[in-house]
Amino acid sequence: MYPRSFIYRRFPFQQYYTLHDCDTIVLNIVLRRDDCMGFLLVLSCALILYGTLYPFSFNLGLHEENVLELLKMSVGTHVSRGDVIANILLFLPFGFFAMQRVLPRVPRLIRLLIIVLAGAAFSLGIESIQSCLPGRVVSIYDILTNIIGALLGAVFGWKNRRGKMSRGLAGNNQYAIFPVLLLVAWTGCRLFPFVPTLDVQNVKNALKPLLFGSFFPLDALKHFIITMVVCCLVRTLTRPGIIRTALTFLPLGVMAAKPFIIGGAISQAEIIGTITGIAAWWYILSRTPRNTDILALLLMAQIIIYGLSPFVFSSSPGHFSFIPFNGLMHGITTGNVLHLVEMIFIYGALLWLPVKTGWSLSFSLILSVFLLTGIEFMQMYQPGRTPEITDPLLAVILGIFFYFLDIREENG
Repeated sequence: MYPRSFIYRRFPFQQYYTLHDCDTIVLNIVLRRDDCMGFLLVLSCALILYGTLYPFSFNLGLHEENVLELLKMSVGTHVSRGDVIANILLFLPFGFFAMQRVLPRVPRLIRLLIIVLAGAAFSLGIESIQSCLPGRVVSIYDILTNIIGALLGAVFGWKNRRGKMSRGLAGNNQYAIFPVLLLVAWTGCRLFPFVPTLDVQNVKNALKPLLFGSFFPLDALKHFIITMVVCCLVRTLTRPGIIRTALTFLPLGVMAAKPFIIGGAISQAEIIGTITGIAAWWYILSRTPRNTDILALLLMAQIIIYGLSPFVFSSSPGHFSFIPFNGLMHGITTGNVLHLVEMIFIYGALLWLPVKTGWSLSFSLILSVFLLTGIEFMQMYQPGRTPEITDPLLAVILGIFFYFLDIREENG
């Protein structure tokens, strides 16, 4: 799927290795090729534990009741839609990677049942530990939604995709998983909470911002660039023909569906940015040989503008947090989940576009981490900002997933 990278002529070893070769040499020293899915499974479990047990301030005498009694007491309590979505998404990677790696010689149906039971035990263990965390609520619904997430992930990983993840384009009847995940993340952000409705009042409320809302140029620029990135992803994953032409208008179709989603809304900036983005892709970028280079530069510009806007700086630096995902652990769960998924799409696209052009993943990852770290450093001098290590770390995690899902099979 991805062409071999250019030889990086500025380095003394350029006559021996490309940067893709360096990726393979370094990572093969650490991990065997056959253990890539196992590594991603361990990484997924580590992220689950970190996200659910942070800030690790345990108090063993917090509750007099045991865990089973706390779970019984939680029956009938209210559960927000955001918590349900977050818990399902949290265990999706666990189910998928476990299905790919655990007990490969066991029949798939039995393996699926084992993985679902393992997910239930894992979730129960987490709830037991959370009972010792102040401010946490032990809930039977958390376990149920975690089980659903593990089941959905295992169903998606039903077939053995280890050798098919990303060896070619869709035209070769092979998979390109990372771009697909980016499109899923983008669609999820736009259509959340995924509850359709034909209520006339909901449609009116969704269209009100077009008439009475304010126009924000930066938002229009964001939708303009992201729309072109989505069109580029669609072009990569489809063959030339009527289907590719139709899917080019996917951003317009998703926007048109928002009035029929509960709580959906369309802004002036969104409709202007989406329409102009499709037009720019259709008439200009799709006919430009190096369109992924241009999109990568535009996406970098958007990240810089949004990261440093309104460009007001102070003379003394503020505090920098080295606690990963600290900001996402506070506030409204739904908003945090949507923000995280949006960042996965944007930073994933930032990694994918240079690789699609022909640069190596190592170069793309270094560039992305350098850019995001620089923005966080500059935010230290902006009043009201809380710079932290989350964004660069998220880019590194996405780079690891990108390597094992798409790049590694090509190098092998």
